[in-house]
Amino acid sequence: MAGEVSLQCMLAKPNVPVTNAPQLAYVLIEAKPTGAVANVQMPVNLSLVLDRSGSMSGDKLRNMKEAVKLVLDQMQPRDYVSLVVFDDKADLVSPSQPVSNNAQLKSLVDGIQDRGGTEMSRGIQAGLTEVQKAVDPSRVSRILLLTDGQTYGDEPKCQQLAADAGRLGIPITALGLGDDWNEQLLDAIAKA
Repeated sequence: MAGEVSLQCMLAKPNVPVTNAPQLAYVLIEAKPTGAVANVQMPVNLSLVLDRSGSMSGDKLRNMKEAVKLVLDQMQPRDYVSLVVFDDKADLVSPSQPVSNNAQLKSLVDGIQDRGGTEMSRGIQAGLTEVQKAVDPSRVSRILLLTDGQTYGDEPKCQQLAADAGRLGIPITALGLGDDWNEQLLDAIAKA
C-alpha cells in the first residue's frame, strides 16, 4: 500500500558533474516504515549465549550482565528467551520460554560468576539447541553471543556451528567485550 514506507536518498557528494566518462557515485538509501507499519514489532525468539570464563572477570563480566539486563528490559511477554553460559562447558541458566518474569531472569543473570577455561563452541551449540525450540515463522529467531572471543582449540567448530545456524535461518550476532576480544573469530561467526 502507498505511504507505508518512506525512502530517503542521499548522495555521498553534493554535486555530480556531467561528463562523457563513467563515474562512480555512492548513494545512501534509507527505507523507514511509516504509519501503522512503524509500530509493528515481530515477536522475538532469542538465545543469549554468555561467556563466563576466567578471561571475562572484572569489568567484562560486569558490563556483559548489564547489557543482558538491558536486552531483557526490551523484551515483551510474547517473546521467547533462553540464557546459556559457557566456560569449558555450557550450562543452561534458563531454558527457552516466554518472557514472563523479567525480575527472575535478571536475578539469574546477576548470579553468573566467572570461572574456568573457554570452549565457545559448547555455548554456541547449547544456544542453537535452545533457540530451535521456539522457531516459528511468526517470530524472529536470533542468537546473541557476548564474549571476549578467547577460546581454545575449537575455533573451526565455532565457525561450523555458525554456518549450521545460518543454514537454519538463525543469525548469530557476536559482540566482543573488553579491549582484547578476538575480532577475527567473532567476525567469521557473524558472517557465517
